[in-house]
Amino acid sequence: MKTKKRFNKKRTLVFVTTYLLFSLFGAFFQRHALACEVLPVMGYQQINSKVFLAQDISPERTNELSQLVDSAIQRITDVYGAPISKPWILITSDARTSTTWGANETASTHRMPWCTCIIVGPHGQNVDVIAHELLHAEIQHRVGLWRLLKEIPVWFDEGAALTVDYRKPFLPETIKFSHEKIIKVERLDRYKDFFSGNIRENYQASRMAVIPLIREDSFYKDLERIASGETFQTVFLNNDTSKLPKYNVMPEMNTQ
Repeated sequence: MKTKKRFNKKRTLVFVTTYLLFSLFGAFFQRHALACEVLPVMGYQQINSKVFLAQDISPERTNELSQLVDSAIQRITDVYGAPISKPWILITSDARTSTTWGANETASTHRMPWCTCIIVGPHGQNVDVIAHELLHAEIQHRVGLWRLLKEIPVWFDEGAALTVDYRKPFLPETIKFSHEKIIKVERLDRYKDFFSGNIRENYQASRMAVIPLIREDSFYKDLERIASGETFQTVFLNNDTSKLPKYNVMPEMNTQ
């Protein structure tokens, strides 16, 4: 009996230690997202209860930036319907502030199980970038973080976000890739693989890869099917795409 009790205590100690280590590990790597939770008490200017302006932004720009956020939300609404996610948003014009918040000079989205946090840097203050990041937040909200990490490949997440991002390099009509190149990006399931090598081409290929997979009128419902337990393969890759747009691909070159 004593041996069994010691075993149970040891097992409990191992469990608690492991839990604490994983919690600390996760908190360290998501510390920027956690920091967003205290935005309301950091003294930043507020556009609304979720959107904040860093101290480097002049109060005179409040209306301009508020309109940018509203326009980005409207763009998503026009394509897929009204978004329901409520991410934290911090806008800064200072590259050092972006870095402090774990972002690049354009924009970055930090994820936590219960929310997302978008940092918009000095090069991301436009409708395209903000809509792009807001759709990342919406996808997570509709799917849930754990299902997102398990089922949604990074190339699909990025390609979907680019459907509301109209910057010229990412418009389908300006991308001329071979079918082989588009298929290749679909093997980049992990963030470290996608965000290495020629990252811009990875973005462009992902934009083309989602064309036959996403149906605007059912995108939210398809995401919610994944939240309910269906797989990415079943929901998106098994769609009947016979009536959907084809890839805008270059003809394969005969090298023989």
